[in-house]
Amino acid sequence: MENVEMPVGMRDLFPADTRKKAAFKKRIRNVFAAYGYQEIETPLIEFYSTYRDAFASIREEEMYKFVDESGKILALRTDMTLPIARVCASKILDMELPFRFAYCSDVYKVRQSFAGKRNEVTDCGVELIGLDASADCEVLGCALDVLEAVGLPSYTLEIGNSDFFRLACSEAGLDRKDSLFLADLTDRKAMPELREWLSEKITDRKVREFFAMVPLMNGRDALNEAMRYSFSDALRHEVSYLSGLRDTLCEAGYPDHIAFDFGKLPYLDYYTGIIFEGYVEGVGTGILSGGRYDRLLAKFGRDLPACGFGVKLDYLVEVLPDEKRKIRKLYYPKDKTAEALKKARELRQETAVEMIPWDQEDMEVRE
Repeated sequence: MENVEMPVGMRDLFPADTRKKAAFKKRIRNVFAAYGYQEIETPLIEFYSTYRDAFASIREEEMYKFVDESGKILALRTDMTLPIARVCASKILDMELPFRFAYCSDVYKVRQSFAGKRNEVTDCGVELIGLDASADCEVLGCALDVLEAVGLPSYTLEIGNSDFFRLACSEAGLDRKDSLFLADLTDRKAMPELREWLSEKITDRKVREFFAMVPLMNGRDALNEAMRYSFSDALRHEVSYLSGLRDTLCEAGYPDHIAFDFGKLPYLDYYTGIIFEGYVEGVGTGILSGGRYDRLLAKFGRDLPACGFGVKLDYLVEVLPDEKRKIRKLYYPKDKTAEALKKARELRQETAVEMIPWDQEDMEVRE
């Protein structure tokens, strides 16, 4: 074969990167276990209809789809939240709530070739199912401990609230179509287009100023800005809720790693409360993301609140240090294979051993 190519968005991992990935996977699993989460595995393949029925605005072009022998459309899983929701609604009806599930699995999403993101990533995360927003701080604390476990000197967890924006749209009298369009402009921080749209659609000056400021409500002063521009008591109540989360997390010892972003609005029809994203030094994209999704399980016939997050391990490989294990080399003559095997077994009680046949008469161990 003259040209052996890989599908777009895929990559091979060589030993150094595989070691780094495995080392962090071990650390993150230890954090999950410390919080009482237990690992679950689901099939790589789901029915396409499972995703279609669960998500109102499914992005079909982002899914790997194919057909089984009976003609049903299948899809590679794009995340682990939906398969776990399916399991909770259909397979574990007699388990005591809440459910604390963890996972480390490969997920697949078709991305544009120029986007610079991978189509196959290892996603490690948790889902806390059966507890309402009173458990938000626990999930955020777990996310912060995962970012700490990365081991890099600087990290930040940015927290937003989809209910804040959704409530503002409702009180401004915007319909679903306009709300989703406005959310897209806000999430992309498309400021000129946003201002033009607001001038055409919103007549109330305070409301118009509020939506124009939402994309800029981020960073350490975001809560003050959000409170300043909120045009109703209900909106101010949502800001107060986030302030309460901050105070609780600060009291628990996380003050230097928390920020807020009210312009963070991906998948407005999916999340129902807090949304958050984690960043670490040296990586140009978020490596952790999640939020509250209280309406998802109801679509499978079991109405339970839920909150969770996932970590994309592959984005960390290039910045994590290599934890290379020491390997000794045992050189041995071919006619002393049995003796060499015995010696190697003894040495492996302390360290890894590589056996290498050679033409000398004696065995020799080298560091």
